[in-house]
Amino acid sequence: MSREIAPGVHWIYEAGPDRTESWDLADRNPAWYEEGREAYVPQCAYLVDGGEETLLFDTLSPANTEHVLAAIDDLVGDRGLDYLVVSHPDVPHAGNALAILDEHPETTLVAPGYGNDHELYHLDEGLHVTEGDVIDLGDRAVEFHEATFLDAPVSVWMTERETETLFPVDWMGFIHLDEERLSFVDELDGEFDPSRLVEFHGRVLFWYQYVDVEKTTAEIDRLVEKFDPEMVAPAHGLVIRENATEYMELMKDVTRTIDDRGRIGTLG
Repeated sequence: MSREIAPGVHWIYEAGPDRTESWDLADRNPAWYEEGREAYVPQCAYLVDGGEETLLFDTLSPANTEHVLAAIDDLVGDRGLDYLVVSHPDVPHAGNALAILDEHPETTLVAPGYGNDHELYHLDEGLHVTEGDVIDLGDRAVEFHEATFLDAPVSVWMTERETETLFPVDWMGFIHLDEERLSFVDELDGEFDPSRLVEFHGRVLFWYQYVDVEKTTAEIDRLVEKFDPEMVAPAHGLVIRENATEYMELMKDVTRTIDDRGRIGTLG
């Protein structure tokens, strides 16, 4: 499953397992949940076609190897894939790296220049990028950034300059209902419920319960000022294409809520 989110920028989607039972949604019945519905925390990869060259950001999980390979072939055709960027060495993000490189031996592997665990997924063999590094794809250019909120020391964020899209990887992930797959947030019924963000960050980024709220709030202000994106494309949520900075601002309340409540549970 894939969708073009802007000219030359494509969203490749994997639903992952239904979280309804493991997250006790039917029993807790959060405001955004509807009884009898399935709920998912997706894995998302993004392919940027710059006209001259192409780049894939993240790989989905090994459960969807054939899907991501087919999506790449469909989107790049005979031109091939020029760059494969692994945001960090975690299965939903790097799990298909070797399969993609086997299928596309012409591809340059790109990995974060931070941390010291690059041997995992052979990231030590890649082109390492850090804050401010740019790859020019022709009509599109991507820039890399040190990850502010992360769950692995080997990690990098990315922006696409022309569309002003921020790819914040795990940060700003959230759960969604079955029929909302590949929907933009502005296409959802009703007002977006921030507790979806709390649900994800309180479980998956478990260290969020230990952060300094005021410092984190100030850091979110810095990110809004630094990026001011038109779109936010998270690795574990739906794409935000309207009022993107307002959703970034919501993360302040998410931080306060998790600080008050603590960790919700485990990913399951």
